[in-house]
Amino acid sequence: MSDVHKSVTEVPVLIIGGSMVGLGAAMFLAKHDVKCLSVEKHRGTAIHPRAGYFQLRMMEMMRDAGIEDRVRAAALELYEPDGALNAVETLAGKEIANYIPNINAGVADVSPARRLFMPQQVLEPILLQRAREFGAQFQYSTELVRFSQDADGVTAIVRDIDSLEERTIRAKYMISCDGNRSGVRDQLGVKMSGHGLLSRSVTIYFRADCSKALRGRNLGVIYVINDKVSGFFRLEKTGLGGFLVIFLAGNLKDKSDTSFRFIADNCDDAAAIQMVRDSVGDQELRVHIEAIDKWRAVADTAETFQKGRIFLAGDAAHTMPPTGGFGGNTGVQDTHNLAWKLAMVLRGEAGPGLLDTYHEERHPSGFQATEQAYNRYVTRSDPSLGTEGMHGPIPDMHVEFNRYRSRAITPDAGYQDDGKLDIDPRQAKGLPGTRGPHVDLTRGGKTISTLDLFGREFVLFAGPEGGAWLDATKRVAQDNRIPIAAYHIDRAADAAGAFAPAYGIGASGAALMRPDGYVAWRAQSHDSNAAVALRKAVATALCR
Repeated sequence: MSDVHKSVTEVPVLIIGGSMVGLGAAMFLAKHDVKCLSVEKHRGTAIHPRAGYFQLRMMEMMRDAGIEDRVRAAALELYEPDGALNAVETLAGKEIANYIPNINAGVADVSPARRLFMPQQVLEPILLQRAREFGAQFQYSTELVRFSQDADGVTAIVRDIDSLEERTIRAKYMISCDGNRSGVRDQLGVKMSGHGLLSRSVTIYFRADCSKALRGRNLGVIYVINDKVSGFFRLEKTGLGGFLVIFLAGNLKDKSDTSFRFIADNCDDAAAIQMVRDSVGDQELRVHIEAIDKWRAVADTAETFQKGRIFLAGDAAHTMPPTGGFGGNTGVQDTHNLAWKLAMVLRGEAGPGLLDTYHEERHPSGFQATEQAYNRYVTRSDPSLGTEGMHGPIPDMHVEFNRYRSRAITPDAGYQDDGKLDIDPRQAKGLPGTRGPHVDLTRGGKTISTLDLFGREFVLFAGPEGGAWLDATKRVAQDNRIPIAAYHIDRAADAAGAFAPAYGIGASGAALMRPDGYVAWRAQSHDSNAAVALRKAVATALCR
């Protein structure tokens, strides 16, 4: 069949996939006033919980999109705040480990946001609603048939799964958010590498009264490890249902028989009921199975996140086991990083090289998250895999807050890079390539975070004695024909004097912030060369 149809839909950005990552892409692009279209083969948003642990950086992005309160309210209807991550022999039995006693303990100095638990099928409609409020378009029950790209854009043929009618979409750019078995990635010939297949696992959605075994504990993620099963629970706060992820099941004492890693091959309702009972620790428990989702636990990263005008995001770029809860969080961060770059390139404000920094910045982050998820999979759920080739553990917060190195970042003069993939956000101190620190400020008689000043444009922060930066910023913005918001963080805004030390600058210094809240450049002080240095930093950040 010819790829030329009666009508062609033209759109700046086409998104393949409308699950959480695709919804994030649409929401952030539309927030930046980029017209985009998402096509999704399913008939609507998720019907099962799936991802359910949303971390600080994820919630900061929800804050950026103006829906943090909506998301938090929806989460609190189902789960208590500040839950724990622990491991038990069974839910009714003894505790083996307490990985995180309280997911929000000691985070107030790092972020105005808070981690939370919520089911993906509850979050996705909120993302969809917000994306539509911004102007994004969606076509459900629509699958990608084939695509091609040339120097000017991407041509995609999509098909309605009911009528089988095909139509053509022409886009400047395309984002592949079509999951771990990405057809787009396969057609592009992008290879995956890593640890490969770990298990063929199941997620069991069930109803059962687990309240007695739960014993009033506020447990967000409950790892279960015994001689019969290895996996984890997510239970509603009532204890009357939830889901159980099982990685391994069978005679786990017999290490010579690796069939315990492939339980999805022969899992029916009767087997699922038994696994729930073995995990709860009650062989008489009445269990109703709502659904069984069979899937592959894999820990791999794509060799590249970009081919020409097509970008990979989420599971299409990095497929990781759910241990650690990094998958969905990392995927949405992909789209947050990419959206503002596409917007500035499409508007002609930035050079096309800015889009190449998506791979430069997100590939190390995706690789690190995948390796840390694998580490937690081995140490928490399947130690028989051994530690050969496994990266050592780093704190969750180091995974949540990425460290970027790319041609769009201007390092400090004389900076010696340690080459590490991660950095402690408390020690970053405004280092270029890291997320700008959270500092409480006073504005209009209200307390806000520095993070609340990011989102749509570049921002210049000037220290308490750096008022002269404001005129320089105005001139540079006019010359580059881009908006740059400038804020003089004086003593009225920062009575505690916390800003300049937090950003690693002197009293007359400045920091240039990208729309995603990452530091593009900073200057220790204002001098006669200030405007020239700022002009060069902006040109670098725009890849001009």
